Amino acid sequence: MRILTKSLTVLLGVSAFGCTSYMLYLLLKKNNEDDLLDDYVRTSKYKTIEINIPKDAVRSLIGRNGSNIKLIQEQSNTRINFKDQHGKHEKICVIRGSVDSCNIAYNLIQEFINNQPVLELEYIWVPPACIKRIIGRGGEKINEIQSLSGAKLIVVQSKITIKGSREQINVARSLIEAVVEESQQSWQLIDESLSKREPRLPPKSPDVVKKIETPKCEQISTISGQQDNQFEIYVSAIENPSKFWVQIVGPKATELDCLVVEMTDYYKKCENKNNHTLLEVNVGDLVAAMFQYDEKWYRAEVLEISKKSNQTVAKVYYVDYGDTDSLACIDLYELRTDFLRLHFQAIECFLARIDPIGGSWSEEAIDKFEDLAEVAQWKKLSARIKGYSMKEKTRAKREGSPVPGIDLYNVTSEQDIDIAEELVKAGVAVFKRGSALKSCSRTTSTSNISVASST
Repeated sequence: MRILTKSLTVLLGVSAFGCTSYMLYLLLKKNNEDDLLDDYVRTSKYKTIEINIPKDAVRSLIGRNGSNIKLIQEQSNTRINFKDQHGKHEKICVIRGSVDSCNIAYNLIQEFINNQPVLELEYIWVPPACIKRIIGRGGEKINEIQSLSGAKLIVVQSKITIKGSREQINVARSLIEAVVEESQQSWQLIDESLSKREPRLPPKSPDVVKKIETPKCEQISTISGQQDNQFEIYVSAIENPSKFWVQIVGPKATELDCLVVEMTDYYKKCENKNNHTLLEVNVGDLVAAMFQYDEKWYRAEVLEISKKSNQTVAKVYYVDYGDTDSLACIDLYELRTDFLRLHFQAIECFLARIDPIGGSWSEEAIDKFEDLAEVAQWKKLSARIKGYSMKEKTRAKREGSPVPGIDLYNVTSEQDIDIAEELVKAGVAVFKRGSALKSCSRTTSTSNISVASST
């Protein structure tokens, strides 16, 4: 009986334990199923959005020390990062969060980008001597200009590229111009100081007045045995296919652009013009003259003086471009001596292998040549010297240099267009007797460019 009672007690205890364990298992299973259901619900609401953002806008979107993007993350309760796309000008903005949060972040980012100002590019040229001051020691000055204006500056030789909104560009430009003006004032003070120096020795020839030497004229000539070498030029002005002017593509063209900017900045100021007023203008004088179509200032030579409507008028030849214009003498000014540092860049030429039909060039022929050569549009053409001719030249006092006859080609990605041949095909010109047809090499060289003195 005791054994039976003991067995029943053990059996009942085991049954109670099993029942309790089973109930506990059911409870735990329900909790796990609830947790899994919650996780599933949360996962189903989680979302990732990717947006393509222009690389130029990414920096502004992130903000200084990430301030902008952190604010967007806080407002939308999302996580945002960026990843590159190889070879593309856009970055991918990755937004992670709930559906609602991602949508909020997306709208905030789109609104920010849409409100960004349109970025522009502007190029300015400054005197080479000013570049050092604009950059500053260790880049201190250029960093200051970028910080104050918000624009980005890139300096290559004398050319400064400004990138930013129109307002940022205007601020950066004004800051750069202030540095240039300050530099010029400094140079002027130095010049005035040096001009007061007393001579240390008496002059050897007191009766001889030293004249300022006129700059040489840029010329092109072939190297012996290499007459067929080609070189790049711009056609800057034309009268007809037998008389036009070119500039050689290279460092001198860049120097000329800087010189024009420097002269324009100088002569647009009334006080500077007053200091260089000419009491008398004579044929052959080198002067500073404005070109009426772009209101920039250029070096010019006086060709003729005449009277028109009780006003003295001068016909001037722009020595760096080749074109002419008539201006009132009161609008011409003394050319500052340091503006004579560069050789005159206009080189008179003629097309070597063709003649006009009927002995003179028609308006149709001139217009066709102007279109093919893209005159004054600064299109690079390829030229080859075929010979020289002693022609009557435009310049007043410096005659005598031979005029080069050239073949001229408008080089495209597919072929080289022989301009002389195109004029013949158009029926406005004829080949000279014995002249060869087009023979053009794709290889160009500037090795045949040299500088010779004007006579």
